[in-house]
Amino acid sequence: MNLENYNNIGITSIAINSVLSLSKELHLSKALLIMPLFTSKALTAHLSRKTTEIKSIEKLISEKTTLFSNFNKRYYDSLTNSINAIQLLIETNQISILEDKLVNKQSFQYKKSMGKRAEKINTASQNVSKLLNENIEKLYLNLRIEL
Repeated sequence: MNLENYNNIGITSIAINSVLSLSKELHLSKALLIMPLFTSKALTAHLSRKTTEIKSIEKLISEKTTLFSNFNKRYYDSLTNSINAIQLLIETNQISILEDKLVNKQSFQYKKSMGKRAEKINTASQNVSKLLNENIEKLYLNLRIEL
């Protein structure tokens, strides 16, 4: 599978906008964690289930360890796309940046024409938004992102 086409700027924009629409504002460092969570098909499926209840990042990682084994690589692989998607969302007046936070300007509306993957991402965004409520340092530490 060609991951460059699978994880393109459009799907990244949908993912960021979907989560930000629920959070209203999000630190840039947290926004960069959104797409790596969605680059794993299995993790996206888990997060989009109605029965999935997010308690903490530690609990999720301990329950689904194998889904996080390559998170650092996914983070760096999606970094350029995430930054480009943020720029696109700013240019299209969907979001703005105030200091170091992304601020939602328009609520995201999923449309069926966006596709099934966008639908799963939109459904999972509720759980991702809950995950991102945690402290930035705690998230980066638990996700083992090497800075």
